[in-house]
Order: sequence, then structure tokens, then C-alpha cells
Amino acid sequence: MTHSKTLSISSKSMTVKNMEHLAIFDGDVVMVKEDMTITARHADVTFASKDDSGESSKSSSGLLAPQSQFENNEITLIHAIGDVVLQQGEKRAKSNEAFYYQKEDKIVLLGEPVAWEKDYKVTGTKMTIYLQEDRSVVEGSKVLIHPKEPSKK
Repeated sequence: MTHSKTLSISSKSMTVKNMEHLAIFDGDVVMVKEDMTITARHADVTFASKDDSGESSKSSSGLLAPQSQFENNEITLIHAIGDVVLQQGEKRAKSNEAFYYQKEDKIVLLGEPVAWEKDYKVTGTKMTIYLQEDRSVVEGSKVLIHPKEPSKK
């Protein structure tokens, strides 16, 4: 999910709150960016406005048409809630909620996170995944070698 690539988000419904720089996706949320897919029941997407120099800043008026909310802004944070599943190649993780920080290109999984890759399973209280570095930090970790990965939905 590098921040220079296109992000696709689908859901049963979407509400855009321009004044709050927020798009709310409800029901069967699917987010796809490059080779990564994140699914959840709900997602809040926070935007920051781009000024003429290309820098991010909050808009003072907030009076943008819905399509402008996406065209003239950049995503700063995605908060996915409920049955979150992250899939990237052979890597798979589940949690109750996830935060994707665009600038840092990292994902934080909270709420009983579990991750599988090849022949091991990792659990913890908090998992931080640094996407560009292909590195993870797991707090309260437990590793099981040779477990079976759950079947994909």
C-alpha cells in the first residue's frame, strides 16, 4: 500500500462529510492498493487538502463537491473496524480494527491481531506493519511454527 499508488474502496454505502474531511464506508468494505487487500465491516477515511504547492493542509471552507473531496485531497488515515482482514501475497492478518497511516506507510492492527505467513502464526496485543520496509513489530507476541493457515474467504 505505498502512498503513490491508486487506492480502490468499495462498500454497501458511503457518506462524505466535507467539513470534517471524512468519508465513511459501511458494509462489506473492500480496499485494494497494489497487491494488498483490506476488508472490514466499516472504514473511516480522513483527508487533508492539498494547497497549490502540493503540501497537505486542512481546508478552511470545507465546501468541496463530493468528487472534489477525492480529487483535491489526499488520504491521511484509514480506520477500519470490524472483522478486519489484511491480505498481501502469502501474508494474511486478522484483527478487530486497523489504522493505515498514509505518510508513514504503516498499518497498526489492534484487537486480538493474528498474522500468518508460510509455516508460522503470530499473535499479539498490537501489530505494527511497516509496508515499505517489509518489517513488523508485535507487542505481547507469541509465535507458533508450522500451523495451518485458515482457508481464505
